[in-house]
Amino acid sequence: MDLEALVWPDGVVIAFSVLIVQIATTVHILYTKDEVRSAIAWGAIVWLAPVFGLLFYMLFGISRIRRRAAAARQRRGMAPRGGTAIDPHGLRLEDLHTDAPQRWRAHDRLSGRVAETSLTAGNKIESYDGGRAAYDAMVEAINNAQRTVALTTYIFQADAAGRKFITALVRAKERGVDVKVLVDAVGNMYGLKPVSNLLRRRGIDVATFNPARLSWRLAFFNLRTHRKLLIIDGSRAFAGGMNIRKHHLEDPVHGQRVRDTHFGLSGPIVHQMSEAFADDWLFSNQPELDSAIWMSDIDTKPGNVVARSIPDGPDEPKMKTAMIMESALASARKRVQIVTPYFLPEQALLSALKQAALRGVQVDILLPEKSNLPFFSMTAMTNVRQLIQSDCRVFLSKPPFDHSKLMMVDGAWTLFGSSNWDARSLKLNFEFNVECYDEEFGAQMTDWVEPRFKAAKQITLADLKNRPRSHRIFGRLMWLLSPYL
Repeated sequence: MDLEALVWPDGVVIAFSVLIVQIATTVHILYTKDEVRSAIAWGAIVWLAPVFGLLFYMLFGISRIRRRAAAARQRRGMAPRGGTAIDPHGLRLEDLHTDAPQRWRAHDRLSGRVAETSLTAGNKIESYDGGRAAYDAMVEAINNAQRTVALTTYIFQADAAGRKFITALVRAKERGVDVKVLVDAVGNMYGLKPVSNLLRRRGIDVATFNPARLSWRLAFFNLRTHRKLLIIDGSRAFAGGMNIRKHHLEDPVHGQRVRDTHFGLSGPIVHQMSEAFADDWLFSNQPELDSAIWMSDIDTKPGNVVARSIPDGPDEPKMKTAMIMESALASARKRVQIVTPYFLPEQALLSALKQAALRGVQVDILLPEKSNLPFFSMTAMTNVRQLIQSDCRVFLSKPPFDHSKLMMVDGAWTLFGSSNWDARSLKLNFEFNVECYDEEFGAQMTDWVEPRFKAAKQITLADLKNRPRSHRIFGRLMWLLSPYL
């Protein structure tokens, strides 16, 4: 027998090996993807472009970020998040408000099981309109810090705004305050001088979130932390959507470039914020924080707001924030107000908005007339037609660019934080939001945004029809990339 005749040609061996890997990858896709569209798309890439598709899936299709987050939580002695619905220990809405409507009791239960955090009572929340008011309050808080300062943000520039923070952080360090700064690796590169280098040279304990390296971790480069948290002594905190950069300051010559809303918080909710920072700090390969120092229990109750923190990210098995938004829309009876700079919601949220409007709820959505990303305004308009046809009202605000992220329902429930209404925020970014059950605070925020709606222009179907054809075509093309914008 001629043994050489039994040896397969090299090309056949390679083709057979690729086929085996394609089959194994397809099995992995079927077992791990929860959305049929995602499974079909990845399957098509793997089979239509075998070599490129397999490499692309190995880099970007496998969610290794959850395993890394689970390992970080286990190092803290905490169980990894597995996606199973578990009622968190602690307060419920009916314990705090016996007259709370059933729809909000049901929403509270959903939020608790999704966010895996309990309600906290006795919180005080203050709102700040614009960077100057917010930055002054934050810098003052750092100047008054006695034990600890924890800061995490997406963008931190060493400009007119950032230098004040750098000075305050350095002074706090010199007073003996334990200072930790976590800045996103991408946001750290805004401007010519990475702020992490400046802080490190001045003795500040600083880390960058998810830096890019020429390794398999390069696949995580698209997963950014978009959270903005400042926590002082474990008892006073700030959160919202405001980065640290001069764009939020009013320019004496050119006026305000970016309008935003930020919040100061005190009370038990701060403990949950400290937990979120501790998770991020450990996730960034930093030493575990001493809970006795950084997360001491808060006995005082400075206010009356009932609130829950909602930390969210691609390491979570659920799209927490999106699910809570959908539940709040289902709970609406009278009015919904939404202010967001980026509006590209996926179909589930679009359906929830339309259903609320068709039930007779007044749904008002405020978007910037001109985005800081030129293509985004055109892309956002692709979803507006179906909303207007379902009786939603969409408004465009005049400059300055409104970067605020707010949602109010029936004046009784408020959501604020770092999440935008797009797939990047709700799927890919690490975000932090706060939901509040309080009619007084809800009325305050409703009054807060009402002038913005009155000053804005409501979009009609005729306006959409009269848009330049080039804008409509480009918007639809960019809409195909909306999960990554």
